[in-house]
Amino acid sequence: MRLTNNYDGQDDLHVHLAKWMQAYGEKPQPEWVHLFCHTLDVIPMKWYIEIELRHGTGEWDILRKGFMMTFSFEDGFDSIDEALQEVKVAIFRIP
Repeated sequence: MRLTNNYDGQDDLHVHLAKWMQAYGEKPQPEWVHLFCHTLDVIPMKWYIEIELRHGTGEWDILRKGFMMTFSFEDGFDSIDEALQEVKVAIFRIP
């Protein structure tokens, strides 16, 4: 199996990683950190290059966790959203 679509930051990153694991095997290999960048579109590729310049691409688990933390946008933070809405109301309130 081969990955045909590059991850662009809009798609589900969990699906992208699952396809990666299916294509390359379940057990992480040392070369994964260098092959993974070929599955990334422009913005995620810039993230990868920045990480690589800081020597953060040495281990697959560290790279994978950083990738997930950077591109995972969960909607389950209701309290933060509520606080931001209150701030928005306060900013745009006419005195």
